[in-house]
Amino acid sequence: MPNTTKEKNILIFSEQGETLDNITLSAGEFGFSEISVSETAETSSVKKIFSGKKFDMVFINAPVGGVYGLDIAAAACGYGCGVILAAPSKHCGEIAKKLGDMDVFILPRPLGKAMLLQTFRFVMLTTRNEAELSDEKTRLEQKLQDVKLVDRAKCVLVEVLKMSEADAHRQIQKQSMDRHVPQVVIAQDILKTYER
Repeated sequence: MPNTTKEKNILIFSEQGETLDNITLSAGEFGFSEISVSETAETSSVKKIFSGKKFDMVFINAPVGGVYGLDIAAAACGYGCGVILAAPSKHCGEIAKKLGDMDVFILPRPLGKAMLLQTFRFVMLTTRNEAELSDEKTRLEQKLQDVKLVDRAKCVLVEVLKMSEADAHRQIQKQSMDRHVPQVVIAQDILKTYER
């Protein structure tokens, strides 16, 4: 079932025709509130489109204007949106090799409504999970840096003030509680004071 808490938008690169109609109808049914269509796959046009707006998903119904849209797929991956590239089934293997390990879901044509809806769901969930993992990774990296900084401050207290490691740890904790600031702030103050 589509997520209705946030309005979603999709950019479709496709030539006019029945397949485009099928994609836009399925996108609307899935819950995309804004559906944009581009009939060109020129790289300069793509950069202009992406510079003005953030899309949740990009769907490339290849070929578009005689090209398979590999540059579009690569560009879209760089903007953090889900990317689907639909192509005749006989070309999917070749396209997959050219795209390598890019996060592009390759969908063989012909496209059925059920397959489109399931693919939209899968790509949206995957994109959301990747974003959450990226945020978590950033948070954990920052936490690791903070722990290293606090440890460095403890080492400074041990060396300069000849405290035991346990006493240095308690000192940082106590100052943190007394001043109502995170331990990393206390550690930064200690390092500013004693490191030269």
